[in-house]
Amino acid sequence: MNKKNILVLSMALSIVGGSTAAVFASENAVPSTKNNVVTMASKAANGKISDAEAVKMATKALKDYRGLDAKSFGEAHVKRTNAQEDFKFLMGLVSKEDAAVLKENAKKDTANVIVVQFVRAEDSNQPMSASNNIVINEKTGEIVSLAAFTDEDRSSETTINDAKVKSAVINFFGKQQKKVKENTMKVSKSASSGTIRVLCNLEDGRDVKMTISLKNYSVSSYEINYDRLITLPSVAKDYRENFRVLKVN
Repeated sequence: MNKKNILVLSMALSIVGGSTAAVFASENAVPSTKNNVVTMASKAANGKISDAEAVKMATKALKDYRGLDAKSFGEAHVKRTNAQEDFKFLMGLVSKEDAAVLKENAKKDTANVIVVQFVRAEDSNQPMSASNNIVINEKTGEIVSLAAFTDEDRSSETTINDAKVKSAVINFFGKQQKKVKENTMKVSKSASSGTIRVLCNLEDGRDVKMTISLKNYSVSSYEINYDRLITLPSVAKDYRENFRVLKVN
């Protein structure tokens, strides 16, 4: 397996254990828009969200949750997908233990989602060009995943303040009118490039994974397990070995 495939597999595995894999290839390019509010009433008559509406929703999410102007990222690329596509791709590449869980997850009724990426012009020819992407549940309109890493997130800080982590997670989901279930937060034992990984459960029963910057405890990325998939054994092993319970009452 070449380096590109290994990288794609690694990123997909880290996500498919809890929800759909991020999409790096784009089908439709839509010019970036201003940070307009898109309501559910603006959806198409058939209940689907148009590409232009999805870009507006993604732009607003970047502004609301990360304070970023999506126009600075460049052209908006839109793709529609479903976790079932990831299962097929990964089935022959993973261990027998992971493959068995993938087969169980493939039996679930998984959601159709819209992935919006903002790609800079200088990166448009790269196969994995954008780290800024937003995933929208097409049926509900919920922003189920967001990743927006910037140079400002980088830090040499390695000390993790558990109280600040807890506050960051609760406040972030509070903006979305979501509540974090008590005593479910876990944090990575060490930092990487000034960021840490965080796990938690929402009160509605869905689990979440996040990336938080130690520079200002802002959320760089989050992903909700919207399909309520079973965690892959390899991912569960990572969680057991590399995370600890948050030490905050």
